Amino acid sequence: MSVFTSAGILILSMLIMALLQLTPSVFLLFSHYSYGKYSRKNTSNASLFFILGAETSTALIFILLYLAISSLYIAPAFTDNLLGWIVAGVMIALGVIFPFCYYRKGQGTKLFISRRLAKEFDYKSRMIKTRSDAFVLGFVSSLPELVFSLPIYIVAVAEIMKIGDSAFVRAILSLCFVLIKIIPLIVLHIAMNHGYNLVNIQKARVSNKQFIRFFTSLTYIIIGILIIIFGFFSL
Repeated sequence: MSVFTSAGILILSMLIMALLQLTPSVFLLFSHYSYGKYSRKNTSNASLFFILGAETSTALIFILLYLAISSLYIAPAFTDNLLGWIVAGVMIALGVIFPFCYYRKGQGTKLFISRRLAKEFDYKSRMIKTRSDAFVLGFVSSLPELVFSLPIYIVAVAEIMKIGDSAFVRAILSLCFVLIKIIPLIVLHIAMNHGYNLVNIQKARVSNKQFIRFFTSLTYIIIGILIIIFGFFSL
């Protein structure tokens, strides 16, 4: 696989990470309740700790997978690209089911998580009082979404390892991948600080729902096909 193909797959993976909606949804709830109870300064500070928690969670998962895949990368058992076929199959399967199960039926933006978990996130968002509470909520907010994001982490790690032997290049690419997760949160944070409320933002989210549904589905499938064509651990 050429460097350009690996870079293309990495970019597509980053786009999916940026479009996943669970963490932004929890962040919106948290911000909405906080702005209604606390000063703008306190809410803004707590929001930054939420973002830091989400970033820490993303970085931790990425690092653990990087260490695990680094060992598999040189293992003889995987020279036949067996893992590549598995990952490609998972990506294509996610692409097929994503339009039907990521969003719940209806006009809103309710996601695939159980209603019990959704109520728990809503309750925790209401009860945030300290920056440490906000950090923990940010940290755990994306964990239920790992069924959709974990294969993306794996693909990103594998492609970063293939792009070059330079530790510096790999570090920069890894940092870019980890940071892409919080860009939507930063955009929402800026919007809320500039007077946009939950209703304004929710209207935009509803209008973008179909685009996110089908673009993300297509991107999963494209990544799976590229892995089949060009290989996963092939050097």
